[in-house]
Amino acid sequence: MVSVILPTYNRAHLLPESIESVLSQGYTDLELIIMDDGSTDDTRDLLSGIRDDRIKYYPMPHTGYTSRLKNFAIGQSSGDLLAFIDSDDTWKAGKLEKQVRLLNENPSIGFSLTDVTTFRGDTILIDHSYHLLNTVQCLNIFHWMEQSRFIVYNPTLIFRKGCLARTGYFDESMRSGDYHFNMRLAYHFDAGIFFDPLVMRRVHDSNMSEQIPFENYTEYLETFGYLYKAGMTRRRYFQKARANAHYKMGLLHEGNGDREQARLHFLSSLRINPLQLKCLRRLLKSGGNG
Repeated sequence: MVSVILPTYNRAHLLPESIESVLSQGYTDLELIIMDDGSTDDTRDLLSGIRDDRIKYYPMPHTGYTSRLKNFAIGQSSGDLLAFIDSDDTWKAGKLEKQVRLLNENPSIGFSLTDVTTFRGDTILIDHSYHLLNTVQCLNIFHWMEQSRFIVYNPTLIFRKGCLARTGYFDESMRSGDYHFNMRLAYHFDAGIFFDPLVMRRVHDSNMSEQIPFENYTEYLETFGYLYKAGMTRRRYFQKARANAHYKMGLLHEGNGDREQARLHFLSSLRINPLQLKCLRRLLKSGGNG
């Protein structure tokens, strides 16, 4: 069985599409665990009207920490395989069947990923994100990830529950914990990757909060700090990640019109890696001289 975990919060207007995309998969030996983070919209009424005994619904007090929701769902899961979907995204037909078959045919790999198509409304923004198409590869992607050369989209992820014995669960001190978990998963296990977009990733106003990118970079920094202390990555990648995160946060502050915070982050980035002309130019533009 595959246990599919779907965290949601006030997405009743989008949730039916996500649910249908899971339940209509050709691979039917699954359960869908819906974790409701204290929704105040019509989510509960919506779900009460869906008759499918594969759905397990857990309404929880609102915390904003999907890491905690995912860990709880894992504890309730019955499947040997665990998969995730966001409440504003959808799976394409055949997605689950292809990944389950790949895992069954390759017992040495721990997890599988696919590419995504990014859209907004009726418009395709990015047809595919990876550099390859129509290709399947089984390999270790940790080195790509520590160099920021590979993106893991969690609604594409399916992994063996047995992997948790080595990776541990999601870090509940983090709101998402996805990047932290995925880096640990990639460190310990090889992946089976479909270089095809098998998930539709929706962009909309409620998932474009200005705060989300800052939280992502905070988790990014904390993750590399953990990896470095655990001896899982070398110092040069740790330092590169720190410099990159501060530079990107500087750009975010710059875009928000906060020149002082932008200047502080550009300075932090340059102190870690002084040989960044693009960062130096941004610092000078923000009015800082170091």
